[in-house]
Formats: sequence, structure tokens, C-alpha cells
Amino acid sequence: MKKNLYDLVGVPPQAPREMIGAACKRRIAKLEREGGEGAQAEIYAIREAWSILGDAGLRAGYDASLATAKPDAAAAPAVDPMVAHLAPAMLATELLKPRHLWSERWERWRKLVFVMLFVGLFALSAAWNQGNRTAKQKMLEAAEYEAEHGEPPPARKAEAAKPAAAATEEPFSAEKFERELKEREAAIQEQVAKDQTAKEDEFREKLQRENDPYASRRRMRTR
Repeated sequence: MKKNLYDLVGVPPQAPREMIGAACKRRIAKLEREGGEGAQAEIYAIREAWSILGDAGLRAGYDASLATAKPDAAAAPAVDPMVAHLAPAMLATELLKPRHLWSERWERWRKLVFVMLFVGLFALSAAWNQGNRTAKQKMLEAAEYEAEHGEPPPARKAEAAKPAAAATEEPFSAEKFERELKEREAAIQEQVAKDQTAKEDEFREKLQRENDPYASRRRMRTR
């Protein structure tokens, strides 16, 4: 008969969570005292079993899979002895596989942040290029107007009267954008911390006034 997680821990399927946890602790303590070649592997298997049986949702799903997997006794097919021998080993191997849930979640979040940053940079670059194209189009229109009328357009005359800007606009820089983003984030965090401190001070003063019966009298005297 193939072992399930309840058999591995040594409790009946109807056992409550507390009984399963106590049984897992006893088995692990016993295996640590005895030691041996297979003790460490069995300890890992028991811990994996507890991670399933100790969670109400995972345990319900596991119990449902056990109920579905039980075949009818009359229609039970013959089991290959080789398969019956390898099944516990395959179960132990599956239980001993390391779980990397946090790393997988972080990888998904990292990719999402990278995509959002890339889209933001692409949008800013597109806006910058559009501005450059608009400026070039205006320059071309001004040149055509000057060639046709022999004088610069009225807008160009007004601009020529003003002093030319000494510094030209610098091109788009991803590093500068990221630095400004960090500065804004730091400023927001600082403002939030100040607001939180002010609220805490106000709450402490209010609590002190409520707990001090002579506070109102002192305020009247000071007035």
C-alpha cells in the first residue's frame, strides 16, 4: 500500500492540526537523536508534509486528491511490483525538491518593474523626439518664410530682439531621470515621516491632557 502524508507523519487522516504538529515534532526529534543515512531525508520529508497538512487550504486539497485517487476495490487494476517499489522513492524525491516561491515571485516582480521602467523611458524618449521634430519643422517654416519675403517671420523678429539663451537644452539622460525619480521619492518619504511625527506628537499631547486631571486648571491659570 502506498504511503500518504498521514502515514509518513504517523497520524490518522482525521487528526486535528495540533496533533499533526506534535507528531511531526516528535518524529523529527527522534530522527535527530538516532541519526543515520536516511534520517536527514526523512526529516525533510516530514517538514514538507507539515507544510501541506499544517495549512488548511492545502490540506483540504490534498484530502480531496486522496479521496479521488482511491479506486474501487472490485475494479482495482493490478499494480506492477516495480511501480509499487519506485512510488515511495518518487514521492520522497518530489517532497525533497527545494521550493523557490519567493525567488520566483521576485523574478516576476523584477521583470514587471523592468518592463514598466523601459516603457516609461521609451515614452519620454518619444516625447523628446517629438519636441525636436516640432522645433525642426518651425525652423524649416521660418526659413521658407524668410526666403519668400526677404525677412524673418514676426515671431522670429521678436525672438531676435531677446538675448539668446547661453545654454542649450541638454539631451535626454536616463541617469538624470532616474536620479530625479529617487530625489522625488526621498522627498515624499521625508514629508510622510514629518506628517507621521506630527500626528504622533498631537496624539501624545491629547492623551496626556485626557490622563492629567489638572491640565485644564493649569491652562486656566496660564491664561
